[in-house]
Amino acid sequence: MNKFTGASALADRMNTIGFKLVSSIVLYLMIPVLLTFYLMDKPLEKVIERNLGKSAQDSLYLVGLNVNLLFQDMLQASVQISGRSEVVSVLRKPEAFSEFSKLRLNDEILNRQTSSYFSNTYSTLIDLYGHRLSTSYMSDSSMTRLTESGWYKGMMTRPYQLKWMFSSRNPWYADSKPLVTLVRTVTDPQSNRNVGMILFSVAEEDLRKYLSGLDGRLYLVDQEGTVVSSSAKDAIGTKLSDVVGNLSYAGGGKGQEILVKDGRKWIVNYHSVGANGWKVVQLVSYDTVFREIFDIRRTNIIIFALIFIVFFLITLSIAYGISRPLKLLRKRMEELEGKDFNSSISVRGPKEIAALNDTYNKMVKEIRTLLQRVKEEYQQKEDMRFRALQAQINPHFLLNTINNIKWMAYIRSDNDVGDMLSHLGGILEGSIGRGGNLIPLRQELDYIHNYIGLMQIKYPDRLKIEMDVPEELMEQEVIQIMLQPFIENCLQHGIDPMDGVGIITIRARSEGDRFVLTLGDNGVGMPEQRLRTVRELLASPDGGEPPERIGIKNVHDRLRLQYGEPYGVDLFSEPGTGTVAEFRLPTKKARGGMGNGPSSHAR
Repeated sequence: MNKFTGASALADRMNTIGFKLVSSIVLYLMIPVLLTFYLMDKPLEKVIERNLGKSAQDSLYLVGLNVNLLFQDMLQASVQISGRSEVVSVLRKPEAFSEFSKLRLNDEILNRQTSSYFSNTYSTLIDLYGHRLSTSYMSDSSMTRLTESGWYKGMMTRPYQLKWMFSSRNPWYADSKPLVTLVRTVTDPQSNRNVGMILFSVAEEDLRKYLSGLDGRLYLVDQEGTVVSSSAKDAIGTKLSDVVGNLSYAGGGKGQEILVKDGRKWIVNYHSVGANGWKVVQLVSYDTVFREIFDIRRTNIIIFALIFIVFFLITLSIAYGISRPLKLLRKRMEELEGKDFNSSISVRGPKEIAALNDTYNKMVKEIRTLLQRVKEEYQQKEDMRFRALQAQINPHFLLNTINNIKWMAYIRSDNDVGDMLSHLGGILEGSIGRGGNLIPLRQELDYIHNYIGLMQIKYPDRLKIEMDVPEELMEQEVIQIMLQPFIENCLQHGIDPMDGVGIITIRARSEGDRFVLTLGDNGVGMPEQRLRTVRELLASPDGGEPPERIGIKNVHDRLRLQYGEPYGVDLFSEPGTGTVAEFRLPTKKARGGMGNGPSSHAR
């Protein structure tokens, strides 16, 4: 009870002018301002983000260009070495060269590869027999691991092979520095067969100097996702996914992503290096880039909150000034109602309140006059109602009268008249309704039985009716007087023009949640054009059908109004084969009674 009272009091409070005034101002003024602020702020952030992204891409392009030039110089140096005829000769026939000749070749060719992009190089030539010529010391065990590796054997089987490699701990040379290595086969152009292999390496620190000068952290990543070089030295040799998480940059040459890691947002820019497909990745904190925007946004929110509070207080003051005189006026009205409108009211307030006082006082005076007039008119209406009840003819009186005449006809052996009156009584009883517009199918069939019995007197020996309705469907809900208009059309347009016995067939079946009732005849049928016209009239929303189809149209519309669009009536006919009407209703048991059987009016 207390909950109900509290809910009612809350509903009354929400229905006051003051509450509606405040809520309307909040809904129609403050919320649009909030939406405008949000819709302007987000696109601005996107524009700044896009411009910053473009600027970051341009800077990252310069970094990638320098890295690519370094790789291009490595590629050019390896081509120069492998293209020298002396190199091909010493790899093809190492026994033809003395140790002095090899040392001279090492000094003149391998040790003199310089570039402005790298300071120190590691060059090693390996022939088919496992002999090496190197600018840095390589142990026999390192050499054995190298020549026994799968990638080495695979490359040596095909000419003109090239491979970029990175190792955070150099497995070949004694100093163990992190190296970026270009491995390529040395192929004899005359025989198109490999005669050896060259390993051309550059220290990782030569790359690292190009990965500085930009905001955030920069990473050079190979195609396997390993960090080759970075401004954060501790990340070298690790997987980039372990550092920044999973990225979807693998398929693009350049681009930008927003990454959320450990509750923080990061801007990730990337650019591919053309020489080997490795990528330069920049990781910048989102808060660092947008710090000034966040500060401006916070200031705007504070200013808006202050404006909202001031505006809300002003609105409350205005609402109180309007609602207080109205509340007082309502209180005076309630007191006046308890006095049977025998006094006037007076409330001070704005001009509008004074006008309400005058209007209400005039209304009270008119109400007193109207109350007296209503009492007099009520007495007159009661007298008229009593006289109307006396003059009313009860339909059941007519039904009882027909039954009396029927039995008099039977007593005088006028059976035809008695049968007609019996069937007429059944029709009258069905038409006055028992239980409303929705009735059981059994009751509708009883009505049709009486109607057919009456029509069989008109068509002696020319009219038969066949029914195939399962007992379990007799309680199906249908609308009252649903079949009679169709049977009337069957008699008038189908059976009457034909020769021979006319048969009307009624069948019922259940199709899941749909009840289907068919009513057909063996009459002359309808031409295709006529059938199409009738179907269009049934489907039309207006009532423009010809007079003879009013009953059919009425039944179709009543079914659709009662049960919805999927239900109604459809017609099927061919010339010479008769006409079938199909009624579609939802499967539903009727709530009404069982109806009266045909014996109610039989002899």
